[in-house]
Amino acid sequence: MTDQIHADDLEQVVPAPRAGEQGAYEPRGEQVAVIGGREDGPPVDPPRTSTTFADITARHARDRKPIVPASLRSAAGRHALMVEAVSFVTYSAAIHATRSPKYAAKMAWYAPIGLARITGKGIHWCLDLEGFGIRQNAASRNDVGDYLALSRQRDRRVGGRVWLAVPVVLLLVVVAGLLVFVAPWWAQALAAALVVPILARVGRPIDAPILDRVFNAERFIRLTAGLTRAAIMACNVKGIKNPGDLKFMRDIYRAGPGHEALVLLPAGVLATDVIDERDRLASGFRLPKSQVWPSTVEGEHPGVLSIWVADKPVSSMRAPAWPLLDGGTFDYFTGTFVYGHDERMRPVTYSLAEKNSLFAGIPGSGKTLAARVVLLAAILDPLVVTAVFDFKGSGDVDCFQPLCPDGLFGSGADEVTKAAGLAALEWLLTECDERAPLVRKYAAQGMNTVNKVNRAMAEHDARLRPLVVFLDELQELLTDPNHGKRAKFLLTSIIKRGRALGIHVIFATQRIDKESVPRGISSNIALRTCLAVTSHTETDLVLGTGSYARGARPTEFEPGDSTGPKDSGWGYRAGAGPTRPCRSAYVDNPAAERVVARALEMRRGEKPVEVPRVALRNLLADVRQVWFEGEEAIWSELIVPRLQALDPAAYADLTVEVFGAWMAKAGVQTESLNRRIDATSTKRATRAGVRLAALEARIAARNAETVAGTDLAEVDS
Repeated sequence: MTDQIHADDLEQVVPAPRAGEQGAYEPRGEQVAVIGGREDGPPVDPPRTSTTFADITARHARDRKPIVPASLRSAAGRHALMVEAVSFVTYSAAIHATRSPKYAAKMAWYAPIGLARITGKGIHWCLDLEGFGIRQNAASRNDVGDYLALSRQRDRRVGGRVWLAVPVVLLLVVVAGLLVFVAPWWAQALAAALVVPILARVGRPIDAPILDRVFNAERFIRLTAGLTRAAIMACNVKGIKNPGDLKFMRDIYRAGPGHEALVLLPAGVLATDVIDERDRLASGFRLPKSQVWPSTVEGEHPGVLSIWVADKPVSSMRAPAWPLLDGGTFDYFTGTFVYGHDERMRPVTYSLAEKNSLFAGIPGSGKTLAARVVLLAAILDPLVVTAVFDFKGSGDVDCFQPLCPDGLFGSGADEVTKAAGLAALEWLLTECDERAPLVRKYAAQGMNTVNKVNRAMAEHDARLRPLVVFLDELQELLTDPNHGKRAKFLLTSIIKRGRALGIHVIFATQRIDKESVPRGISSNIALRTCLAVTSHTETDLVLGTGSYARGARPTEFEPGDSTGPKDSGWGYRAGAGPTRPCRSAYVDNPAAERVVARALEMRRGEKPVEVPRVALRNLLADVRQVWFEGEEAIWSELIVPRLQALDPAAYADLTVEVFGAWMAKAGVQTESLNRRIDATSTKRATRAGVRLAALEARIAARNAETVAGTDLAEVDS
């Protein structure tokens, strides 16, 4: 007999398997009810007995539909909407205006036909000719009764219609006569403008419109829930079996120049599963791929998918002009500037203080022009000092040469440019050593609450002015057999220490591997932009491990001309909020030169920053370079003229005494050498000089220190 269970003792009974059966378990301290020998655990989801205020308001607490549409909430959105509307109206008007003679000829041809058709239809209606077939059928059957009834009906209709038609015809004749013989010309023109198009429309063939179509594309189809479900089903994603499994978190709404749908996928299905099938998704919408943008939703679980469908392919949209192109300034320490725009034509901002930048992509992806936008904004702060090295030598950064101090600009793929770039990195590392105590000193004086360079320090001491360094095609330096290891060591130290000391380094590379983008460098760069690449490996190497799995798809971009329909300049950016696609502003060479001219004007009257040229030279390498074959030791007085011939600007004031001090600082002590004065003389003399063995030993030791430092930096990262 089953025991009686009271509601007060147990709200819900959940049967448990019998002991010994599959799925049986041993209760561990829970309160259980015994019913006929069965063990039942406590209720898992007890019924709710009350409704709280939170139950009522929870469904309305978030994701409310905006009162003002998203496209109208920002100046950029309103401007884009106005530009599109004005562009459509003006272009349509221009098309129709140029074709107006053809339209006039068409209307002149079809209007008489339309007049004849209207007249014929009026006569047909007035004489009741639509019933002629029925009356003829009655006469053919010799059915006198039906024929007479139909004839009487026809007589009544014709009589009434004639009484209505005659006054109308007379009125039209009078109006036509007045227009022809009495009315002024403007009234005649107005009447013709109203009547002729109507007659032409009636007289034209059904498949021959009078006006040409302005756009050849298909008509805009509004994004609907049914269309979205059909497109997702076309992706054939595992776990989505029925369209009804797809729920919408809110109504499909207007977002910029397009519409957005927030779709709740079935349990176990990730948004990235659909993102991976972007081609199929676009096919389901019957739209170009550059018009369909699926993405994850920040702050939501991985099963929420955002699908933004543009009104037209994003690559064909007219990008907004760069706001700093013809006016405006920038504050390196606290300011932000507009770098470009995202797929919805919303502005994307960029900041420089305490960061470094990396731009990577295959040839033609637009990385140099994208990185150049950052440098163009930086020079609009008159405190900024620039150093630019283009190891490709294409001339894209030649406009910055007037802004760079002597020794801090180079362009070319030759050994001279690489050596100059390495020397600049040596100087930058020295700058880090010299700036640190200055920052500590001024922070202690109250210029900043933290030990970092700010504007007050930079304005007070010119030695702390911000440095922005642009290294284009960096892989040429890092993979160089002579300079690569040293360059990696220097860069790793600079990006770790320099960001707090007012040094911002911009890297750009088209070779994306562990040699060209070492982990010790890439993992310490805050702002990383990955333009068009070929696989997920490059994506994760630039943006960080797992970026591709989280939805970053720079592999979808197609390299090409920045001004054309291709995707040059498009990339995914990490380090400034969620990883998101964005396109850099397009600034061509003439426009860049105008910005540089403004930057030079800002610096007019200021004393240019002087960079010691010797600090930009590798002294040991220079001495070895001027060493003649067969010489085991050389006097300093012979080395100095050779160095002056190698680089007159750097070694113009060099003396034997200063040379000895520099060599000692570099780790090679000069010593007294007894040798013949020259090859033809038998006289000997003792003077200060350098032995080849000591020089090569120091160079080898320095290279070993560089390799060890590089390895330690990579382990540390």
